[in-house]
Amino acid sequence: AIALDPQLIMYDEPFAGLDPISMGVTANLIRKLNDALGSTSILVSHDVQECFAIADYVYFMSAGKIVARGTPAEMRVSADPYVKQFVNAAPDGPVPFDYPGKSLDDDLGLGVRP
Repeated sequence: AIALDPQLIMYDEPFAGLDPISMGVTANLIRKLNDALGSTSILVSHDVQECFAIADYVYFMSAGKIVARGTPAEMRVSADPYVKQFVNAAPDGPVPFDYPGKSLDDDLGLGVRP
């Protein structure tokens, strides 16, 4: 649903689960709607290339903090390690690929008992 003349439109992972064709169509619709309404859009997504194709300005966040911001062109050539890792989908960098957690035994309370 679209409110009449919204100043701000927010999208949360609008490309999640979409095939490449649907993703492209959705990205174009978002851009065209934004331009037609003259509104500001905030788009949260992990689909970097789709966002770069339609965004005027981007922010990168890590651990709840903004770590970089700029135009898509600036982000593509950024030397920032967070940005480089995310834009290039690199497994190694400041963002860990694997987040260690409790063992299943610890989670279920089956660990060694005194």
